[in-house]
Amino acid sequence: MSTAAPVARNRAICLQQELVVTLRGTGSIQGAEQFWRHVDFTKGLGRKLACYGFAERDRQFLINKVAFPDVNLHEVDAALKAGNGLLQLHELASGRAFIARDSNNQYKAAKKGLKIIHTARASRSHGEVV
Repeated sequence: MSTAAPVARNRAICLQQELVVTLRGTGSIQGAEQFWRHVDFTKGLGRKLACYGFAERDRQFLINKVAFPDVNLHEVDAALKAGNGLLQLHELASGRAFIARDSNNQYKAAKKGLKIIHTARASRSHGEVV
């Protein structure tokens, strides 16, 4: 099992961490959306963001939600620092997941970052629990 430190040194994870800091620097979700409108995805930082998929609106929405979570701010920050992926971070930020804890109330490590537990939610198509 790898530790959180090597995972957090991954280029994509480092970019996510830097991007969250930048987006939080805009002050609000509206500021973050304004940030994306001004990024030129053909030059400099914008080109780097495009290489990691952030030229797509759905990826921008996910990272905006991570930067400004509805719930679990401390858990989102811990998972971001530990190197969890964007989709897991988004689940935490949306309240559809939480980080597993051990008997000492410490976060549990996983292969890549922290162990994320998804809560049951209703399926959109048939109303069944997934």
